Amino acid sequence: MKTQDLLNQMLRLETTLNEFSFEELNTEEATKLKKSFLSFKNSLETKIFGPLVSTHVENQFLEELEETPNDSNTTNTDANKLIANVSHEIRTPLNGIIGFADLLKESKLKGEQLEQVNAIQSASYSLMEIINELLEYSKLSAGLEEFESVDFDFYDLVKDVVYLCQTLSASKNINIHTKIDEAIPETLIGDPSKLSQILLNLVGNAIKFVENGEINVAINLKELKDKKSFILEFRVQDTGIGMTKEQLNHIFDSFKQAEYDTFTKYGGTGLGLSIVKQIIEKLGGTIHVTSKVNIGTTFSFTLPYKEGNDSKVPKKNKNTINLQKGRQLVNGTRVLVFEDNLLNQRLIEQRLTTWGCKVYITDSATYGINILKNKKIDIVLMDLRMPNMNGFQITELIRNNKKKYIKEVPIIALSADFSIRDQEQCSEYGINDFILKPYAPDDLLIKLVKNKTKMITVAKEPKEFIEVKKELVSKKEIDLTPIWQECMGQTELLEELLSLYKKNAQEFITVVKTQLKNNAFEEVGLAAHKIKAGLAMLQTEGLLEIIVQIQNGCKDNVDKKHLEFLYGRFLIEYPIVEKELDAAFIKIKSNQ
Repeated sequence: MKTQDLLNQMLRLETTLNEFSFEELNTEEATKLKKSFLSFKNSLETKIFGPLVSTHVENQFLEELEETPNDSNTTNTDANKLIANVSHEIRTPLNGIIGFADLLKESKLKGEQLEQVNAIQSASYSLMEIINELLEYSKLSAGLEEFESVDFDFYDLVKDVVYLCQTLSASKNINIHTKIDEAIPETLIGDPSKLSQILLNLVGNAIKFVENGEINVAINLKELKDKKSFILEFRVQDTGIGMTKEQLNHIFDSFKQAEYDTFTKYGGTGLGLSIVKQIIEKLGGTIHVTSKVNIGTTFSFTLPYKEGNDSKVPKKNKNTINLQKGRQLVNGTRVLVFEDNLLNQRLIEQRLTTWGCKVYITDSATYGINILKNKKIDIVLMDLRMPNMNGFQITELIRNNKKKYIKEVPIIALSADFSIRDQEQCSEYGINDFILKPYAPDDLLIKLVKNKTKMITVAKEPKEFIEVKKELVSKKEIDLTPIWQECMGQTELLEELLSLYKKNAQEFITVVKTQLKNNAFEEVGLAAHKIKAGLAMLQTEGLLEIIVQIQNGCKDNVDKKHLEFLYGRFLIEYPIVEKELDAAFIKIKSNQ
């Protein structure tokens, strides 16, 4: 019997046993049967694939099922921990599905096959979103969620969130307006990731329930505690379908949707607003909601902040890597991968091998260190969550090695759940970089090129080995004066042109994202043609150059990878150009 046939029969047997256990056995009997089967299954897989397959996760899962709580508090705590563990472990095979779908898309697929693969990926990402919400909810309920307090650029954060939401709403007739109290300092001290999460959830909800209308985001300085401390009030108001008083009573309940048909039409877990409320309260704030059916909904929340120091805000890196060149540059790279999950092992090996890398994979610290001693390794990819010795412990062994070429090898952490504490430990243990699962192929490529560059610099190898481009968005400062003069000095008309320019850009981003996935290159070319005139009129030359290249690239002998690279450049550079346009408009307005 062929190996694959045997594995398929094992899968069918496991499904049948699960159905039998659910229908015929009690919990204790089902657990015993499951343990017996897993023991046999793992022994068989070890025989076929070797000793790298780990049974730790499945055994740990079964042990937690067998625990019997003593009281209601223990029950809730154990339930939350179980949800967290199960959610975390489900992400591992799901990451594999997403990754293999990426690989499949790079092969020669027919139109219908590509549609099916896209559907698999879309469903996988939807499931991942649900799992992430479950994990977040269980962490918050169990008091395991971590919060940070750092200096961040408040205005940039709000602008980035609104930009992303405008992209999400481009297929609808929605105008998103933002108004920020000028008394609010530019730099604040707080948790920027949590604020982004709150705003994305609330504005995202508004987009979901508005087809035609407006969303207004207003932020005001509500109360001064002292010169450096204050409370901000946020309001997200929409003109959507609204809610009844009965629905409002349960709006923050866990696993609760307004109505069943709401779930059917809009989807979701019913956890989003519950998570938002818990985060706001743990940050020391409050949240309220008012709504009227067919008129709209307003969410108001307050959060305390302190004035920050601009010099402590991490500066954004505007360097981008030429992805086409990057694939050539990682060719021949020797990569050691520490990974215990068989699916992930296969996925990353196939991905790296496709790029021409020499790959060594293990979940054993001893075997991995031995490879480092006997093979010239360029980069280590380190899964942080492994049984026996975790990624941090193995990294410590590498960094304490007496041989310089071993202790200085670049290490990139891999994790589906990267917490603030993990980030601190990465710095403490000497891990150079990290990447979150699931990651896009280009994200991994960028990390490989970036960290290989660091090693080349140390080894003083030729500069031409790596090509990192600093993409200059604007060849010169944007000056709207000539356009304003053509508008006969009417500021309102110029503002209308800018609004149209932004709307066309958002529409271009949405259309091209969809059409690239569908290999509809003619539609991509038409979208580029449509936006070209507006870019030329406002003299945004950097973006115009990208659009011209996209349009030309859609004619003959289409190189999809190059089009994706150009589209990626547009996504990076457009927000910067938009910011420059806003500054140029404010300059004209203030001179009137």
